[in-house]
Amino acid sequence: MASGDQTHYEAIDEYITARMRSDHIPGVALAIVKGDQIVYLKGYGRADQSGRAVTPQTPFLIGSITKTFTALAVMQLVEAGKVELDAPVQRYIPWFRLADPKASAQITVRMLINQTSGLPQLPTFVTWTWPNEADAIERHVRLLANAKPLFSPGQSFAYSNGNYATLGMIVQAVTGQSYEDYIRQHIFTPLDMQHSYVSQEAAMQDGMARGYRWWFGYPIPVTLPYNRPNLPAGFIISSAEDMAHYLIAQMNGGRYQDNSVLSPEGIALMQAEPPPGVFGLGWESARIDGHRLINFDGATGNYQASVFIDPQERVGVFVAANAMSALDGLSSSRSSSSLGASTIQELVRRLLSRDTSFLVSALITTRGMAHSVLNMATQRPMPRQGLGQRRVALIVDLLILGLTGVLILSLVRIPEWYGQLAMHGIASPSDLTWRIGLIAILHLTWPLALLYVTLKIPYWIIISLYQPDLIIWLESVAAVVSLKGLLQIALAWRVFWQIH
Repeated sequence: MASGDQTHYEAIDEYITARMRSDHIPGVALAIVKGDQIVYLKGYGRADQSGRAVTPQTPFLIGSITKTFTALAVMQLVEAGKVELDAPVQRYIPWFRLADPKASAQITVRMLINQTSGLPQLPTFVTWTWPNEADAIERHVRLLANAKPLFSPGQSFAYSNGNYATLGMIVQAVTGQSYEDYIRQHIFTPLDMQHSYVSQEAAMQDGMARGYRWWFGYPIPVTLPYNRPNLPAGFIISSAEDMAHYLIAQMNGGRYQDNSVLSPEGIALMQAEPPPGVFGLGWESARIDGHRLINFDGATGNYQASVFIDPQERVGVFVAANAMSALDGLSSSRSSSSLGASTIQELVRRLLSRDTSFLVSALITTRGMAHSVLNMATQRPMPRQGLGQRRVALIVDLLILGLTGVLILSLVRIPEWYGQLAMHGIASPSDLTWRIGLIAILHLTWPLALLYVTLKIPYWIIISLYQPDLIIWLESVAAVVSLKGLLQIALAWRVFWQIH
């Protein structure tokens, strides 16, 4: 290793350890590859609450980076002559349906890969609570029969895990193997990925890092259920060392050492630059500061990971962390995201159109870290770092503290409010009706709306998964405010009947 390279890696170590310290990140794994060589592997921090060290062999859940594996599996079947990219999905899964029969017949394999099928994301959220049964992936795809497409197939872009669950089902239907067996045999084995898994139980036996969720800015360990219904979309588990092998194959025409997982032409097709704001055939392509970068990011309730490839410099970076929260979306700079909602107007537009790609546009901590490490490794200026998880958490905590204080003050003042009400009295039924109506509007309207959202809106499942601290606080406040409102209504009735 040249002395200049050593200097770069020392600076990278300092950057990552400083970022971990400032953002309360328990553990991080890093891989850097150049050409067909691994040039740096390192684990930082702790893998669990025992203090066990993270190593390059420690498995982490990589979230939606799994989609690149699923896309690779499908491209292998394309090159084997078993699948055609522009063939309708129904050729391989005859029972595949959306609520619109015409759209169902028009959706092709390619549209699933590049997320232009029109499949919505919302209906798939309910699968996050499903058990990991043998037919879980098939059940996920059959659920789409009730989903209305967001647009005519091929006419626009909208991110949906349903696309990749369907691709996983195609792999199973065409090969007669389970998705897990296919990935192990055709990707993990030839790339010598010895610490990669499609089972959380197996990964835990190999020392998988324990996941954490931030509670009011501090990491709390939690083991969440493994989600097989979404496995092809986001639940492969891998280590920094194994992901280095994967990156080498991606950067060298599908070849790692003496084994090939795809032809150079196939890799080039997967990594070809798509139109702006659209995924390619399994990869996101971003233009940042005049440089084209290939990347993908993943996040589950307690893990996150990011991959960046600079095709010009032939450098690839993988970063994984064993902590996650919804506030990560506010903690990193938006300058590194090509798919994010960069303005409030854009966010509203996407919400109204039910396009949730901005939710997974990787404004996560590891994306900022991976982009920074890539720039350091290629001697480019550091990107903007954003507020950081710790600062965002501090802002939110102060807001929560202030609102909680206001609520406590209002509770303390109930006797004073009641005394004044009893002194002045309630003169008429209309006055009583007006007072009760005002109390109900102020105290019951938004808690009832929150209850409706909790029961009816699939987004709530994901929000609860990623940010349980804020959800529990919000639901607790809603309950207290509702009880306060009911108490004030009862006291108003009491004052009225005492007079009348």
